[in-house]
Amino acid sequence: MDDGPTSFFQSRRPAEVDTDALPTPTVDDCPTPLLAAMTGLHKLSLSRMPTTPEKSSCQELLSPRRTREKTRIGPRSLPPPFILQPRDGRHHAGTVIMLHGFTSSGKQLASGWIPALARRLGQPALSSLKLVFLNAPVRAVSCYEGSPRHPAWHDYYTDHGGADGTPEVEEEIDEGQLAWSRAKIHEVIDGEAELLGGDYARVAIGGASQGCCTALDAALTHPKLLAGVFASFGHVYKSTLRAVGPDKTALKIFAFHGACDHCIAASLALRSYAELFDKGLEELRVHVEPKLTHCQPSEAESFVFAEALRAWGLVATPAMAPGPPSASTPSPRRKVRQRRVPQIAPAMSGTTATSGNAKAEDSSRMRSGQRGRPKAGAAIEAAWQAEVELV
Repeated sequence: MDDGPTSFFQSRRPAEVDTDALPTPTVDDCPTPLLAAMTGLHKLSLSRMPTTPEKSSCQELLSPRRTREKTRIGPRSLPPPFILQPRDGRHHAGTVIMLHGFTSSGKQLASGWIPALARRLGQPALSSLKLVFLNAPVRAVSCYEGSPRHPAWHDYYTDHGGADGTPEVEEEIDEGQLAWSRAKIHEVIDGEAELLGGDYARVAIGGASQGCCTALDAALTHPKLLAGVFASFGHVYKSTLRAVGPDKTALKIFAFHGACDHCIAASLALRSYAELFDKGLEELRVHVEPKLTHCQPSEAESFVFAEALRAWGLVATPAMAPGPPSASTPSPRRKVRQRRVPQIAPAMSGTTATSGNAKAEDSSRMRSGQRGRPKAGAAIEAAWQAEVELV
């Protein structure tokens, strides 16, 4: 999702992407040279990437169902990622792979999260992490008139969270394209684990909105147990839930959502997380932040992400800083006067609710946004102090 400032959207359809302006030099989304010439993508690289037979097993695992007419699954490779390398190459504590939202980019997601994490964790802790912000390929989006092309991990056939006004209903998606993205992300996970001596417990994944859904899919379908997942403003697809096995009960998931999300409703997210509880996941924490809209920046989100990194063992655990501000506290990325934050009790424990979200990602799918934040109420601050958790 585009992570610009939150605002009211006059149009429910995002502006079409200028593919020449996007940093996607390896995108090959045209099946033939003729179509490539017709669409103007004939200038891009069509080099074939090597494939590994065992990486295709995830497609057999889910047997993706195509509910619409056949479309091209995807290009031969992902566009180049945006990577923040560890400052000290000799100390690589772990890797966090991040997936942006619909119509956004890895660089946009990084521009919000890197400063937020540096403020929350401190530069020394962040300097030992490798952050890999992947980029989705540019695809035609079927749910919009004219099928405009946007960066997306998969196509949408419906627009329940937009024009239909039913964000509590799961979108119909191209499961074949989701399987393609899953396989590519699995390759990235395997490559990062190999750099860490094959230690998958030092590789985590996260995402926002569509990137959140895709990150959950990648982690829950990978044959190895990852360090964890940071799931922001998304949910678990039904196709993903069908593939979750008993080997994922120890996967540490930190999920965050806004109570006033009118793109992906909190009720839809909570129902999908409830199914994970039913499947035996014991390390799932879900936090619903009051009054927060879809992908609205908040201090609470960065607090949850920082807690996730500590729980995964990817950063050192310092003395507990003051607790997360309420939902209405402005993002640290905005130049505004900050209120003092009340102290809270120690961190939440057990299968509880935690919170966290980065920049406003899927702006084109965010149908009702508000500029700024409502004033904090005493009830919200009291909830933080009393550790009231919504699960």
